[in-house]
Amino acid sequence: MYVYLKSVIVTGASSGIGRAAAIILAESGYRVFGLARNHAKLAELATLLPLDQYYPIDFDITKENSFEKIVSDIAEKGQIFGLVNSAGYVEPGAIEDLGMASLRTQFETNLFGLVGLTKQVLPHMMKYKEGRIVNVSSMAGFVSLPLVGAYCATKYALEAVTDALRMELWSSGIKVVSINPGVIETNVHSITAEKIEQYKNSRFSGAYRKYLLELPGGMPSSAVGEAIMHAITSKKPRHRYLVGSAKEKAGLMLRSLIPDELFYSQVARRISS
Repeated sequence: MYVYLKSVIVTGASSGIGRAAAIILAESGYRVFGLARNHAKLAELATLLPLDQYYPIDFDITKENSFEKIVSDIAEKGQIFGLVNSAGYVEPGAIEDLGMASLRTQFETNLFGLVGLTKQVLPHMMKYKEGRIVNVSSMAGFVSLPLVGAYCATKYALEAVTDALRMELWSSGIKVVSINPGVIETNVHSITAEKIEQYKNSRFSGAYRKYLLELPGGMPSSAVGEAIMHAITSKKPRHRYLVGSAKEKAGLMLRSLIPDELFYSQVARRISS
């Protein structure tokens, strides 16, 4: 069976966007390798998917020394056609509140680990002269916002890396795609709630509650999963997929038209009120 199925690696596959991507890809006939730290959730997902089309693998995106063996083991089972870099999280905190260790961990998870894993996968894709590298970025990669500056910084950096890689691989047969979700219904906000408790004495404590805990419901993770599926399967995938509400997309477009002074002052007034 290994001979006939192309493999897709999905990081962060235990929950949220990664889980949604793993499900839709496995159900569509790809052999999916779901990578995440929470093996129990990965194994639970395996019981819901077609036999021999989903394989859970213990994985920590910050442990670079494990990448080579994991990728080599996967490559032995057949052609690695796709890599979905979905692992990531939000590290909340105004710049004055955020610890340097937290900032470094945010970059290790959302950027450095992603690049390290991609570098291990690339030679295997080059061997077949085809493949898809799908980086799950964010609309926050285009517009930075207060209280989540570290997260936005990682996504801005990811956009730069993705654009560079796309040009470097232009004639290789390997397509590089950026997925840019807006607000998505995942467990990220419950994780955020735990973290901002440490900032209860911050001058932004009210803003943390209002803008990080009381967010409106977003689109389902499955909507991002469908965009990832299109990026993997299409002969000519888009360079970038924006996944969000019409309001979010309009806001992103309008940002380039709004004078900086007006934008900064209006946002600053909201978090200080």
